Amino acid sequence: MKSLVKLIGLILSILGLSAKATKAKKAKIKKIDKKVKQIEKAKATVQKRKASVQKKKVAVEKAQKKAPKKKPNVKTAKKAAASLKRRARK
Repeated sequence: MKSLVKLIGLILSILGLSAKATKAKKAKIKKIDKKVKQIEKAKATVQKRKASVQKKKVAVEKAQKKAPKKKPNVKTAKKAAASLKRRARK
């Protein structure tokens, strides 16, 4: 009877189904799962930072699109009156 149990244990260990083998496999899987969770967390934080940076970038680009216009260099009264009329229309 004992030899039969040993024989079954030997066959199961070869197949990787013994209690020791499954325990080792579960430990490896746990380690891998922990690493996967850490990577997912890091990925999520990077995505959040990326989104915030993108929003800031868009805001900066919008601000840069409107460049300040220089006022025309007016030397005569006639040109000054015309430029004032143009500015009043806007």
